[in-house]
Amino acid sequence: MATLPAISPNQGIYMGGASIPQRRMPSPPKGRVPKPALKPMKRVQGVKDRDMLLKQQNLRVQQPELDKLETARYRNSYKHNLCLEMLREGFHKSFTELFQLMQNRKVEREEAGPDSLLWQEPLLEDQPEKLDQIKHYLTRAEAARRMGNMEEVYHCQFQLAKYFQSTADTWLSDHFFQACLQTSLSVRGDGRRKEAEANCNIGLAYEERGEYDRAAQHFVEFHELASGRNWKDASGKTLEASSCDHLSRIYTTIADQMKAQDPQGAIQYLAKAFEMAKEGGDSYKEGLASYRLGKAYESTGDSETAILYLNGYLEICKANGDDMGFGQACEAIAKSYESQGKIEESIQYLEAFVDVAERTHQDTALVNACSCLGVIYNSLGKYGHACRYFGKAYETARELNNPGMMAAARVQYGVSNAHHRLEDYSGHLQTPMRYQMERMIEWKDVRLDEFDQPIRERPPLGHAPSEETATSEDDTPREDAEPEPVAETEAAAEEETTGETAEETPQDSSELTA
Repeated sequence: MATLPAISPNQGIYMGGASIPQRRMPSPPKGRVPKPALKPMKRVQGVKDRDMLLKQQNLRVQQPELDKLETARYRNSYKHNLCLEMLREGFHKSFTELFQLMQNRKVEREEAGPDSLLWQEPLLEDQPEKLDQIKHYLTRAEAARRMGNMEEVYHCQFQLAKYFQSTADTWLSDHFFQACLQTSLSVRGDGRRKEAEANCNIGLAYEERGEYDRAAQHFVEFHELASGRNWKDASGKTLEASSCDHLSRIYTTIADQMKAQDPQGAIQYLAKAFEMAKEGGDSYKEGLASYRLGKAYESTGDSETAILYLNGYLEICKANGDDMGFGQACEAIAKSYESQGKIEESIQYLEAFVDVAERTHQDTALVNACSCLGVIYNSLGKYGHACRYFGKAYETARELNNPGMMAAARVQYGVSNAHHRLEDYSGHLQTPMRYQMERMIEWKDVRLDEFDQPIRERPPLGHAPSEETATSEDDTPREDAEPEPVAETEAAAEEETTGETAEETPQDSSELTA
């Protein structure tokens, strides 16, 4: 039995050799039947609408068609496009260095955490201007390295370091300064000058960050390379003198940090600073280093060595005509002599300090000098001189309108004035006379100071006023006179009384006889 052919869905049903087309009814719609929407009528365009359409068409015609690369430039980030451009131009080492810088900073940022200041710092990839600078100089340096021009490589890295130093990106400036030092080792024909400059730049960078020990190491390398060379910078100063200045400054800074814990170690660093300043040839800096070293020796109690260095500073100030430095040297030398007990020498230098301060109108220094002199004279018992200098210090402090100086000078002047008046006041107390008592009562009432005036006697009541005469020595009791014995005094008094009675008795008898 023959099988029937398969029924095709696209064909009709065969009956009697003829196919009958099959018609399918559509299935009913599901859900709500949408209502036929009316098409909006086309509004008649006005003149403004037609002009706007023409302008849009003209703009579309003027805009160029974007290719794949241009489209990617608009879609990708600035950092992505810049890296692609570096790779496309063939600067693979520049791309690697830039990518490592960005990745290392991201790792440091993640390790610091969200609560750190580093987290608040914007990422390098989000700063197009800095990325442009890095790309420009790194590609130039890579091209110069391929040609063997290591000086150009050093120049490009140095420019990047200075740029990031100006933008306060120390992590980037330190990186490129280190790169300069590595590149300088490959520079030939300059006598290692680039290496010396690279050490100087790294030392300055470490000093700015507060790492003074590491800065001193690079400054020492700089000094060793520049010694004996006639290299000069743009200002005409030799690099050897610059290295001496840097070492003197960094040694002084280290000494200031350690003088509280290790005074002897601080003196050693100050001695190195003095030697470097002396080698640098700048007399002003040499004098300052000598002054600091003298003050350090004085703080440790070695006044004799301190005077040696302070006198050196004094001579340098005389030669340079530095009045302010001369005054500082006089003050320091006076204190050293005072600590040795040489008061006369101390007074001599302090008086010179006062003269210089008055001549150069150094009011603050004048107050200090007068106060020092007043303290010395007050301790010596020369209260008149002490009052004079303390009074000058107080008047100068009033002119400066310095409350702290005014308060100190006022107290010192009052104490010295009290000491000065105490001797005369005590003399009046020891002299029990009416006029002295009246003078003390008057002074307590109106503060009229007449204790230094000679003691005069007043005329008795009922007599015409006459010229006052000074009290003789017989009127004032003497402390050194020995008192007479009481028994002898009484016997003498009885003898005088008996004699007077004997003389009077004969006179009475004669009168009776008469």
